[in-house]
Amino acid sequence: MILIILNNYAVGLAIGYVLEFVYRFLKYKKIVKPLFVNSQMYGLTAAFLYFIYFLKLGILFQGLLILVFTTTVEFIVGYSYLKIKGVRLWDYSDQHFNYKGIICPTFSFYWLMVSLLYFYLVLPIFLS
Repeated sequence: MILIILNNYAVGLAIGYVLEFVYRFLKYKKIVKPLFVNSQMYGLTAAFLYFIYFLKLGILFQGLLILVFTTTVEFIVGYSYLKIKGVRLWDYSDQHFNYKGIICPTFSFYWLMVSLLYFYLVLPIFLS
């Protein structure tokens, strides 16, 4: 089971790194290599999705759990890195209803959608 969790973490890490790389390329119109710490959020989320995959939860409750988890992880990683290293990994200050520029509803929704795609499309293939 630990090997499956680690493999799932690695898959999430890889997918997250690629998504982060593509997003930054499209936003800045140049190659900007994401920091490893950014990708760890995706690995943690993939591991979390593996755990809740086997629970018999309704889709609304799954969505709520995923939304809360991804937003919380994003906040913890962003806030910790800002406080410890003094580096802002991302800045959502220009987004409506942001909190300290670290989280905002728009990106929480994006993470929810990406997580649901992973949950319903990637995990079943990965586990079969």
